[in-house]
Amino acid sequence: MDRGLYSAATGMSIADTWISTISNNLANASTTGFKKDTLVFNEALERQLNLGSGEYGSLGAGPAPYGTYSVWENGAMLTTGNPLDIAVGNRTGAFKVRTEKGEFYTRNGALSMSSRGTLVTSTGAEVLDRTGSTITIPRGQVVISPQGHISVNDQEIAQIGLYEGDFTKIGDGLFTGTTIKEIDPLDVNIQQGFIEQSNVNVVEEMIAMIKLNRAFELAQKSAQSEDESTQRLITILQGR
Repeated sequence: MDRGLYSAATGMSIADTWISTISNNLANASTTGFKKDTLVFNEALERQLNLGSGEYGSLGAGPAPYGTYSVWENGAMLTTGNPLDIAVGNRTGAFKVRTEKGEFYTRNGALSMSSRGTLVTSTGAEVLDRTGSTITIPRGQVVISPQGHISVNDQEIAQIGLYEGDFTKIGDGLFTGTTIKEIDPLDVNIQQGFIEQSNVNVVEEMIAMIKLNRAFELAQKSAQSEDESTQRLITILQGR
């Protein structure tokens, strides 16, 4: 195997994967509660080098994407003036919703009332209280406390719970996960009349994309150079 060509190809592949991740981040820069993704790397191919009977060291062939993970930093809080909107102040918390496909978690706090009077997100998912029931909002003045208590005309009707765990994105601002547990209600931090903006920094992502495009071009030129060197070597050997 041509190690130089393999390393160049690995570099091109990982740059392409990273660019796709950044493109998705930029596409969701204005999505409420979106958490940006980044890549984790490990060695694509590593072999041990031996000198005589002893181990000499290892030789790598470049990085490879190990997987992606979401960066759970809070986005900026934007005031909306809508009493139904909420922003989750907890860095890792999410509240539970129900869709046609099942129950999931989200940080999309752009809320409104459905035609049936239930509290729903901007994508139509029904918000659930701590007991797993949908929340029906009667007419009146709505107040949502920092601990998630929802009161209408000074009468409490429900409490929103926050959960944390190993969340995995499934699209539409929804998460699923394992080892999910409820955050202590006393530690819940919900802000009424706000929504959490995406934590994507557009300028940083654009700069990273420019750098990756350059890295892809360099890896591509390296691959072409390795291929040309191989062709010259074959020509020389054939002429012997």
